Amino acid sequence: MAEIYDQMNEKTKEKIQSVFLHLLKERHFNKISVQHIAQAAGVNRGTFYLHYLDKFDLLDRMEASLLEGLENHLHQLEPGPLLEEAEKGAVSFQAVEVFRYIRQHEEWFRVFLGKHNHSGFHRRLKDFFVRHFTDKMLANPDFFKAVTVPKDYLSAFATSAFLGLIEQWLANDLAESPADMADMYIRIIFFIRNLDGRQQ
Repeated sequence: MAEIYDQMNEKTKEKIQSVFLHLLKERHFNKISVQHIAQAAGVNRGTFYLHYLDKFDLLDRMEASLLEGLENHLHQLEPGPLLEEAEKGAVSFQAVEVFRYIRQHEEWFRVFLGKHNHSGFHRRLKDFFVRHFTDKMLANPDFFKAVTVPKDYLSAFATSAFLGLIEQWLANDLAESPADMADMYIRIIFFIRNLDGRQQ
């Protein structure tokens, strides 16, 4: 019985999230109320509040869930193997999986990076990539051997490039495959790595 109840709760949450995304496509976050969400989801306000504190909590948890999934994929992306495979002309499978995840969650990325979202997901995503780049790429002694540019500026440059890559892919309606995008991502990383002519 408890399992059935949990399944019903999960389906209700999925319905609320789905209609919320749809509403964000049509109007700005500030113009959306809990009543709008509940009515569109076919539930009452009380049911909504059983799952979320308010619309801000709903948005925050959806964004956090999206970033958590992205983190799980980026965690597998190790600079050492990435470098070795790239030098052999191969595209890292883990890098492809990152872009496959983005494609699978295209609607979420489009909406949260879109003009109707007020919460600064763009900044949240950029900060996320900064942490990844700093903890993974810059921390690897073989990847950036002799960086003379301050690391915070290098991270900002690299993550802006990566975020721009994702936004352009979305603008192109994901015309390129995840493998194509992974290849471009690796090319960008190598371009940044070789910007300092003193690196060997």
